[in-house]
Amino acid sequence: MEFSKLASVYQKLERISSRLEMTSIVSGFLDEVPDDELPEVIMFLQGRVFPPWSEKELGIGNRLMIKAISRMSGLPEERIEDRIRERGDTGLAAEELLVNKTQTTLFLEKLTLQKISSNLNKLAGLMGKGAQDRKISYIHELLSFATPLEIRYLVRLILEELRLGVGRGVVRDAIAKAFRVDAVLVDRAYSLTSDMGEVARVAKREGNTGLKQAEMRTGIPVEVMLAQKANSIEDALEKFSPAAFEIKYDGARIQIHKEGNRIFLFTRRLENVTNQFPEIAEYARDQIGAKSAIVEGEVVAIESRANRRPRPFQDLSRRIKRKYNIKEMVEKIPVEVNLFDAIYLDGRSRIGLEFMKRRKLLEKIVSRTEFFRISDEIVTSDPGEAGEFYQHALKMGHEGVMAKNLDAPYQPGSRVGYMYKIKPIMETLDLVLVGATWGEGRRAKWLASYLLAVIDPDSGRLLTIGRMGTGFTDEEFKDMTELLKDNVLEQVGKEVKLKPSVVVEVAYEEIQRSPTYESGYALRFPRLVRIREDKGINDADTLTRVEEILESIKG
Repeated sequence: MEFSKLASVYQKLERISSRLEMTSIVSGFLDEVPDDELPEVIMFLQGRVFPPWSEKELGIGNRLMIKAISRMSGLPEERIEDRIRERGDTGLAAEELLVNKTQTTLFLEKLTLQKISSNLNKLAGLMGKGAQDRKISYIHELLSFATPLEIRYLVRLILEELRLGVGRGVVRDAIAKAFRVDAVLVDRAYSLTSDMGEVARVAKREGNTGLKQAEMRTGIPVEVMLAQKANSIEDALEKFSPAAFEIKYDGARIQIHKEGNRIFLFTRRLENVTNQFPEIAEYARDQIGAKSAIVEGEVVAIESRANRRPRPFQDLSRRIKRKYNIKEMVEKIPVEVNLFDAIYLDGRSRIGLEFMKRRKLLEKIVSRTEFFRISDEIVTSDPGEAGEFYQHALKMGHEGVMAKNLDAPYQPGSRVGYMYKIKPIMETLDLVLVGATWGEGRRAKWLASYLLAVIDPDSGRLLTIGRMGTGFTDEEFKDMTELLKDNVLEQVGKEVKLKPSVVVEVAYEEIQRSPTYESGYALRFPRLVRIREDKGINDADTLTRVEEILESIKG
């Protein structure tokens, strides 16, 4: 399929914000796409090239793209940078700067989805000496065959800046409409396979029957089941009693897959972190007594091998994002794993079993060690006993407790009422950084105030909700600036626009209605709790969640 057809769809989507209109446009387009190209089209529509769990990464930043545009246009990089600043968008700048060049090659060869996919797959595998030049060559080749409009969207796609509001909900509904299948079954199939492109292909070829047969398999992450918030122990016990109370560990969700001697580790955002935690892979290989299994738990950074007290989440984040000098990090930041669920065992899904039965399966197959454990748990209907356990968790340095329904199945990808978290502080929000301001005085060399955003659940767009500049040490301002500097898309004076990629957990004193921000709300005295390296922007909180918190506070 020619890329021009997809570019035309991008252009239509860019002009609208209505979710229903988006769904209609995407649905009509999917109906025309050949079966074998559906996976690529679905990924490209969402602004991605690879599934989130793929180990492939493009690793193309603005600097490398500027070099590719310079090579093709013959213009100096400084002029290209100036145009990007003027337009506030690298795709638009490239479209304008290359318009004359593309007209000379326009009729040589049409740019196809297959060609884009092929070049970007080759590009993602390049490493070592000369890799940068070869990456530029692959990008240059694609730009050479693209029309000006195609260049706009191709550049945004490669830079992962193609935010059109086509989120999971739009794609799900479009697949259901295009191929006349049940949207609930589309959602279920994606939750189990984490591959909406393959789900679309099954929907087109096999309909509802094929979607019903979708199953999890080792090596491909499953969307995790999420918890709701309870205000107290008593509140949780009103929902189901007796309940299983587990420590809510101050760490990151981890999904462990075992297939023979092969081990895969995934975060809750479906990222493969097997290489980052070689000791966990070794524990799992030795201590999980099953040929194949998928188990879930929480990985926690601890002070030392002799002291299990949790370290700050930021230390664990350093392990999650580290891709080099792994051995050094294993020694510097030791971790433990606390397992709490088994959802797949010996070739069979176990998500339909009650939680108490899944927990027994977990206890049966795991040989516990000091650092590969099963989470601490009590089962009770007594608020007093549960309260003591809650205080015990807090004294250990953890966040609180989880209350779980003993009879509930596992529902991937959903925040259903099967488990609740109980914490001693006001519910925090996970927000996306979309802008920043350079500081003043001794902070002039750092980004020192950050613009926060929530997700609009209807359009998938990011809506601003406040600015945050407290809760940071000087070292943290320095680290945050280093983290964000490659995400700067545009700068006007001291204000910078950021590529949305970093999620932060934010505490606040109050949520207020405000016309100042796009969400219609403002956070009063927001402060950083931690950077959520384990979460992607699609895991950030929605405007609906903000309104739910506001209502619960009023109540």
